[in-house]
Amino acid sequence: MCSIKKNFLMVLMTLLLLGMSIGSVSAASNVNVAIDGSPLSIEAANGAPYIDSANRTMVPIRVVSENLGAQVSWDASTQTATIDGSIKIEIGSNIIQTPYGQITMDTNAVVQDGRTYIPFRFIANALGYDATWTDSTSTADVITKSDLTISAAASLKNALEEVKALYLAQKPNAKVAISYGGSGALQQQIEQGAPADLFFSAATSNMKALQDKDLLDNNTIKNLLQNKVVMITPIDSTLSIGSFKDVTNDSIQKLALGEPTTVPAGKYGLQVFTYYNLADEAKAKAVYAKDVTEVLTWVASGNADAGVVYSTDAASSDKVKVITTAPEDSHDPVTYPGAVIKSTKQPVAAQDFLNFITSDLAKAVFVKYGFTVL
Repeated sequence: MCSIKKNFLMVLMTLLLLGMSIGSVSAASNVNVAIDGSPLSIEAANGAPYIDSANRTMVPIRVVSENLGAQVSWDASTQTATIDGSIKIEIGSNIIQTPYGQITMDTNAVVQDGRTYIPFRFIANALGYDATWTDSTSTADVITKSDLTISAAASLKNALEEVKALYLAQKPNAKVAISYGGSGALQQQIEQGAPADLFFSAATSNMKALQDKDLLDNNTIKNLLQNKVVMITPIDSTLSIGSFKDVTNDSIQKLALGEPTTVPAGKYGLQVFTYYNLADEAKAKAVYAKDVTEVLTWVASGNADAGVVYSTDAASSDKVKVITTAPEDSHDPVTYPGAVIKSTKQPVAAQDFLNFITSDLAKAVFVKYGFTVL
């Protein structure tokens, strides 16, 4: 009797183990992977996706990455998979190293049947894409399509449009719309609920105002660039001025400034005149513009005798000339921060664009336009 019971238990355990094995294979075969809703066919030889014991969807790095246009290499000596030469994942580690910082996974990278696996959403996020899961079809979907709305300081326009083109060349399914204006005005629009995924300001004060109102993802705030404050005149001007102190010169009838409360360049300009104890004289001649681009236009067209802009703005026009550059200690540092808006519906795509701003490709563009990269 004891022998029969023992044999029965052994058979039962064998059946249970077989059942578990069958269940595991079934779970693997029922997991679907898609890119923008289009099913991705993964041959078993390339590693089948599966759901692990913690209900995570595990996918093979190589096949998913390559279907997203990325290249994968393997270093057997360090047990490290590298995606596109810069994203590194080591077997047994829960850290993904990227050029922009670390991504911490909720499990370690593992090897199964000679393939490296990590959770689906982390490989999507590492490549700058969002990911979704649909229970009804057991489908993990990479979303490469994004539609970002960005608010950016007017002085960034020329450089940022070129950076945007480089970004879209790498992410052809993305859409990026950028609204330019005075940083203070853009700040107010965001406070009032205007749709925006990212904000690039020409002053840290505008970013701080949004941060104080809990409207930013604080972990994403970065100081990116710096600029210089200059005084300009029309290219054919014959005025005998060579300093900010010459604002007292009778030949200057109209001084173009950005509105100081909403345009950082205007605020910096008044700080410079205050430094020289000439703020009242400057205000008496000031005509205020909605952004620094309008200041440049007024001076270039001769509608203003002189104006205060950034050095990058002056360099963008062949119709103005720089008279003088403000001493660095005469105004607050002209620092451009960027951040993801807390209410964005596309946090990964927004972070991806912000990361791209700090890439070598983007930095080269900003340097070309005269910015100092931080």
